Amino acid sequence: MSFKSKEQKELDKEKNKNTYISTVVQHLKLSNLGYAVISDILSHANSLYNTLTFNLRQGFFVYNTLNFQSITYDLQTDFKENYHYKMLQSQAAQSVCHKVAENFKSFKQLLDKHYGEGTKKPKLPGYRKKGGMFEVTYPGQSVQITSEHGIVFAFVSTGLQFKKQHKENVIGTELNERLKFRVPDAVDVSKLVELTITSKHGEIYVHWVTRKKNETIVSLNPDSVLGIDIGLNNFVTCIPNTGERGFIINGRPLKAINQFYNKTVSKLKKGKDENFWSGSLARVTQSRNNQVRDFIKKSARTIINKCLESGIAKIVFGWNQGIKNEIDNGRVNNQNFVQVPFTSLRDTLKYLCDRYGIEFLVIEESYTSKMSFFDGDELPVFGKETEAQKEQKPSGKRTKRGEYKTGNGIVINADANGAANILRKAKIDISKITFRVCQILEKINIWVGNKSKGTTISLSNGTTIGATEPAL
Repeated sequence: MSFKSKEQKELDKEKNKNTYISTVVQHLKLSNLGYAVISDILSHANSLYNTLTFNLRQGFFVYNTLNFQSITYDLQTDFKENYHYKMLQSQAAQSVCHKVAENFKSFKQLLDKHYGEGTKKPKLPGYRKKGGMFEVTYPGQSVQITSEHGIVFAFVSTGLQFKKQHKENVIGTELNERLKFRVPDAVDVSKLVELTITSKHGEIYVHWVTRKKNETIVSLNPDSVLGIDIGLNNFVTCIPNTGERGFIINGRPLKAINQFYNKTVSKLKKGKDENFWSGSLARVTQSRNNQVRDFIKKSARTIINKCLESGIAKIVFGWNQGIKNEIDNGRVNNQNFVQVPFTSLRDTLKYLCDRYGIEFLVIEESYTSKMSFFDGDELPVFGKETEAQKEQKPSGKRTKRGEYKTGNGIVINADANGAANILRKAKIDISKITFRVCQILEKINIWVGNKSKGTTISLSNGTTIGATEPAL
């Protein structure tokens, strides 16, 4: 993992402009010896990270500045004789240097923004927990691939110093010389970019990163657009401007996951200190995080599949910056809302849109739920309203949970009204959106198998429709 100049980075960007990065995460089941070896490597990476951070912080305190242009190169050359650096394979050690350097470069950008635009002053990058584990990355060219009895394995070197120091401890196992991983079936090793070993809550994971070509869909209609409104019970409500039926992804399972997690954590921490942590808490936290991540990925994939089926070429995603910090829907709703990773959904959708050639637009969504779509109420931007706009009253109103009554008394789905308003706020042609589009929607439950029967829902009521679990 050598230092790259700006020119080389630009060349790489041009070379890879029609490709995308795909990551497969593998949870390792290790023997006690295997866990000891890998955790030792990650511990050295953690110590190296703290050593580099300490030196950069001290340099910034003394000189009040750093040479941010050459910081990556300097770390790779100045710390080659460091004990923790030498205990890692050279490219793995360089990957730690790169990550520390990126942290300080991000700090510099935020600091410049603070002085230039008056934003909140950033803090210097801090240290990782002493005795913890930090990730190491091996570039694709340093990973050796072999096949044994039809099974593909990958090998990475542990480094010369590590081999010498652990020779007697793991003699006969080769664990002191190289690490061996079974390659998941979903990974194309010929396109491997890098392999990252990381730890979460005491468990070891391998991230297989490959680069693939974008899948351009030529049948997309540039005039077809999908508006997305996010929520809780209705995780996403999607309305197309084509006049076709919209759909809702049921968010109740996600709420249930978070509520069960909060209840379990409360039980495990009862009578304990606020900072108490245990193996049980680690396991339940990791389980919850895996379930939430699975729900987010499959929801994003379901939306993209719907777009590809209908030839939709553009997605408009309603978003309010800082919404989790300012929300005031009561204690229970606030807790449910802030634990839902809407940012992860947004970023995953953008990633998939880039992959398939779908345009992705994020639009500020204030007033879209309050104002009536079919009455054409004005949709100002929150914080930038005129006095007349502040006095404006919506033509319609919410009559009960999930329902919205327009000015002429027609009842539609409240979230569909919000999604349609998001399209209107983005200046999209909405002439084909009818009352029926906003009244009868398909409701999808991400975690229901394909044996379930599918139905439609009218307004906020109805049952779920089965959906085959899509995979990224």
